[in-house]
Amino acid sequence: MLHVDTSYSLGFWKPFDSFRFGSEDGRAFGCPGAGGSFAFADPTTGVGFAYAPNRSGFRIWDDPRELALRETLFSTVLGQASQRPRL
Repeated sequence: MLHVDTSYSLGFWKPFDSFRFGSEDGRAFGCPGAGGSFAFADPTTGVGFAYAPNRSGFRIWDDPRELALRETLFSTVLGQASQRPRL
């Protein structure tokens, strides 16, 4: 349905090459929602992240608004790897 390989565990999404989130160890789990929303937990860093936009977007994941916040949190504040997808 999505036309891309995804990774699920107990009903949650896990990071995969096209959609990276959380620490590099892959322990994070979460779920995107309608309109660009996204929430996940990362046991490695102890971070819980949730984004709920006030205007609907068109992406299933990596909404530019959400990605900018997540990238700032992980690369600037926590000093972790980039959250951008691997090409």
